[in-house]
Amino acid sequence: MISFRQKIKTKQHGFTLVETLTYIFIMSMLIAILSNMILNIFNTRKILVASYRVHDNARFIVNFLNNRIHNVDVIDDVSPEPETVYFYQLPDKRFSLVVENDKLVYRETEDTGGGFPDQDTATAVFLNSSDVRVEDFYLTPMSDDSGNSNQGVRISFTLSIGSPGDRYGHLQKTFNTFISLR
Repeated sequence: MISFRQKIKTKQHGFTLVETLTYIFIMSMLIAILSNMILNIFNTRKILVASYRVHDNARFIVNFLNNRIHNVDVIDDVSPEPETVYFYQLPDKRFSLVVENDKLVYRETEDTGGGFPDQDTATAVFLNSSDVRVEDFYLTPMSDDSGNSNQGVRISFTLSIGSPGDRYGHLQKTFNTFISLR
């Protein structure tokens, strides 16, 4: 009996090389799966944030223009370029929209009796946020089928965010709408 107890005491407890390698393999697979899931969550979040910012800016721009253009009495296309249009709200207000340095700029002036001042002298109101760029902004005054002019304006613009090299943070989307006069 004494010899059997001695054998039990001398037996070493621990992990074999195969058990250790199996443990390392399983843990590395779990870490790889978890890190891939976390990376996908962050990339999806970047895509959703970019989409939200672009659509939020588009909603604001369209609502702002809708509120202003519905109250217009006369639309004046002052050049052959589709983005040079003056909107007149009788008796004495005029506003314009122009893209300057990737910003959509709204300027409103008043006729003080001596005619309208130059639109560039009016206070600029930027309609898009600093991280969203406006590109390809077009205003097209529309007539109805009966030949009545100044029935509304077709608006088309492209908003983009992020740099084109950013796979998950870049989004570019074109918006089109028609706003009628009241």
